[in-house]
Amino acid sequence: MKLCTIHLFGLLTLIAISLILQGCMMMSHTIASADLLPQVQAGSPLKSVSPKTFAFKEFGDTRNISDPLLLMEAPFHKYKLDQPPAILVAEAIKKELERNGHICIDYSPQSKADFIIEGTVYKYWSFYTSIAWTYNSTANVAVKLTVSPFSGDKRVFIKNYEGEYVLNKATYSPKEVKEVLSQALMEMLKEISTDSELIEFIEK
Repeated sequence: MKLCTIHLFGLLTLIAISLILQGCMMMSHTIASADLLPQVQAGSPLKSVSPKTFAFKEFGDTRNISDPLLLMEAPFHKYKLDQPPAILVAEAIKKELERNGHICIDYSPQSKADFIIEGTVYKYWSFYTSIAWTYNSTANVAVKLTVSPFSGDKRVFIKNYEGEYVLNKATYSPKEVKEVLSQALMEMLKEISTDSELIEFIEK
């Protein structure tokens, strides 16, 4: 009888641990896209260009993942966005152009604009590495931009822009996930905003 009681206790303990772990594994966090848009303050060479109007086409996503909203999976935790990265990246680029005195509109054949902007997001994720309970969080953001004159001029500008940010001695809490993604996005925007080749193209 005593042996059966011990076996039953052990079984119940295993079931309880299993339920606890399953509950932990189901923890899902949704990151608000608005919280990831960086507030760039530094000056930009884009500001020296006379005001232009950019018509944005819908950005694509070529990351080849089943869930475009997924940012990162960690032990017992899953982090997702509230909207696709393609929308978030396009919005960040619009805000950077507008911050520097330019106008951004949605594309339509009847639009009155100087340039058409198209984009494809090919990196947008966060991951972590851990050593002795210390986590290093890393984020990568990258977009392929295509800029062409709205007038039908055959000139075209195509270039990849990337941003990466590493946060040392971090946990993988929502706060750190937001920070590394926002900073990576800012690094990508800096590349765009200071690119002399892009600036030369839109100045013509």
